Amino acid sequence: MYKLKLVLRYLRKRKITVFPIAGVAVGVMALVVVLAIMDGFDTDFRRSIRGILPDMSLQFRYLQGYEGNVDDLVKRIEAVPQVRAASPYVSGLALVDVRMPEIDFGGNVVESVTSEYVSFRGFDWEKENRVLNLEPHLRYGEGFSPQQKAAGGEVNAAFVVGSRLAGRKFPGIRTKTPDWGKIDRGAPVQVLTFTSSYERSRVKGAVADIVSTGVYDIDAHTLFMPIDTARRLREVKPNSVSGIGIALREYNPANVEAARLNIENALSDLVPPIPPGGYGINTWEQERGPLLAAVAMERRIMAFILFFFLVVAGFAISAILIMIVLEKIRDIGILLAMGASSKGIAATFLIYGVTIGLIGAGIGLAAGVLFVHKIDFVEQVVYERTGWQPFPPEIYDLPAIPRILDWHTNLYIVATAVAVSFLASLLPAVRAAWLDPVEAIRYE
Repeated sequence: MYKLKLVLRYLRKRKITVFPIAGVAVGVMALVVVLAIMDGFDTDFRRSIRGILPDMSLQFRYLQGYEGNVDDLVKRIEAVPQVRAASPYVSGLALVDVRMPEIDFGGNVVESVTSEYVSFRGFDWEKENRVLNLEPHLRYGEGFSPQQKAAGGEVNAAFVVGSRLAGRKFPGIRTKTPDWGKIDRGAPVQVLTFTSSYERSRVKGAVADIVSTGVYDIDAHTLFMPIDTARRLREVKPNSVSGIGIALREYNPANVEAARLNIENALSDLVPPIPPGGYGINTWEQERGPLLAAVAMERRIMAFILFFFLVVAGFAISAILIMIVLEKIRDIGILLAMGASSKGIAATFLIYGVTIGLIGAGIGLAAGVLFVHKIDFVEQVVYERTGWQPFPPEIYDLPAIPRILDWHTNLYIVATAVAVSFLASLLPAVRAAWLDPVEAIRYE
């Protein structure tokens, strides 16, 4: 009982303990906020990529693509038990020009041109929708349906372009709905690429729809088109395909490996897998592996750096407890002479340190959770007062700052803070326990 009374007495009278409590609170708050935001970005980023990439992609390594019986190829893949649907596609890299009407400083309507490199993908809209649910990411939700006619009555190509291809329509503003950019349906589009024979190939058309995923490189460098248009652009045979997009019935590591093996067995008599050459099968995580690894590495590095906030607070706890031991040597000696055990004295200082950690961790956890819930408001206030946005919409194209409060992670943070406080209390506790009662009483 005397241990708790001493701890409460020291906490009331020692105002300097506010500093280590504040240090622990700041460290816990920083970890809670940063890890919640990083988890939110990672989850939202993965969800956005999943929404625009198939579970698995079978990519042919031939320069002209696969030129065999594509229908038979798709049927064999869809016959695999783990596969739900498959869709052939033609892909490549190109330079795209998009023309848009804009108003100049004089109020006149002028035509501006945006030129960007893009990764284009041509597919059959109905088949692709069985693999990917693209409609939620589209402005009009019609894909390639609205064909644009030229003056001579000829039907031009229809394209689905990324929302950031021509920049944001509302720069610097975080909108609750997707910012579809400056492009709109009907804008003239010209796509230029090189064929396998190093000849230039060009296709003209118009924007039929706009896609917005929230992933910058996809929204800024994406171009979808009908598969026949992509074949015409690459100047390949009418039945040629670059690969097959595959949707699995259930996406998990075991299912992925089983599907990979079964697909290779199903296609063994048509084309050999890599090695030695033919095709490769990658998941969406493998295709975006470096980017996903960079996000995960950033999360670990931030957690490691912020952990040192708690380490500094631990040093402060240790210093204050050592100071109390030096100041209270005579009181400790009296307690030992009255029958208090060395273990009891050590336990008192350990409880003192752990109490500081618990109070600081509790305050930090509460402040961190509150900050995470109000982070959009905080960003808006900071922007209005200073003009600076911690999460600029030009980079983070999201209606709100994503965050996920994982209570398992938060409890781990609190436990770590308490553990650091306990370790910081060991040295003062051992020093107090080893005092000789006679020498301690004679100290003054």
